[in-house]
Amino acid sequence: MVLRRWFPESPPTWTDILIGLLILVWIPLNVGYLQTIYWGWLLFGFVIGLVSVGPLANSPIGEQVGTWFRKIGALGRAISILSFAVVVWIISGQVNIPSEIVTSAVGGFMVSLFLYLLLYLLYSGEISGWKR
Repeated sequence: MVLRRWFPESPPTWTDILIGLLILVWIPLNVGYLQTIYWGWLLFGFVIGLVSVGPLANSPIGEQVGTWFRKIGALGRAISILSFAVVVWIISGQVNIPSEIVTSAVGGFMVSLFLYLLLYLLYSGEISGWKR
């Protein structure tokens, strides 16, 4: 079955559930204020999100990146995430992209992550040892 390849062997953790709840807060706070939602960009972000957490994450390259990311430890992960954020911040200062496009694309990505987490929870049937 395809879902077995998309979801980890272990059930979602409470951290995963907290991320899903934060996404539910983020979406109306950020996408809800937009005067114009760019539906094409929202769909683009949604598709990129699904591909990222599904086939790409479970490909040989995705598994190598995941192994490396876990191997570098919490400090290494924090440094790499902050470095990525700084690069995005620097590039965003150089390229003039309307914020509505960026927010629409990120909103689609967030919706796909929430859908993934919801399906992951339903597929596993438990949260870190709490069975339904």
